[in-house]
Amino acid sequence: MPFPKTDTELKEAGYSFNNRSHCKGCGAEIEWWDTPKGKMMPLDPGTMEPHWGTCPKAKDFRRERK
Repeated sequence: MPFPKTDTELKEAGYSFNNRSHCKGCGAEIEWWDTPKGKMMPLDPGTMEPHWGTCPKAKDFRRERK
């Protein structure tokens, strides 16, 4: 199943809008959405793509998996 591309599709898939802020790495405006599993996901407004896929500083925020 492809990732939802609009806010309507996100809501239908069980995501809920949380708030807006700016990325601490690159300064871009981002929207925070709660996922169906209860985690927070940063999305680029307009394109609704996960911000970690477009942020030039994304590697600075990655955590090691256990």
